[in-house]
Amino acid sequence: MVYVLSEVRETSTLNGVGRRTPHMASELEHDCPNCGGEKTFYRAAATELHLGQKTKWSCPDCDYGFVRIDGDIDSSVTA
Repeated sequence: MVYVLSEVRETSTLNGVGRRTPHMASELEHDCPNCGGEKTFYRAAATELHLGQKTKWSCPDCDYGFVRIDGDIDSSVTA
């Protein structure tokens, strides 16, 4: 028997059936207010919430980090 690994990961929630999510990039170009200018941020963590996928991004040069949830909610944006 041969098993093939896919880049599509299957996740499930307490209230739902398994859902397929595409593989997410591990790098993101974003402005860093501490370093000044655009930096390459790295994905520090990701988890599935009822709002969507929550992803934590961090700057490799300083302690600045931010959170995005499905691209709709972004903690780096100021009101």
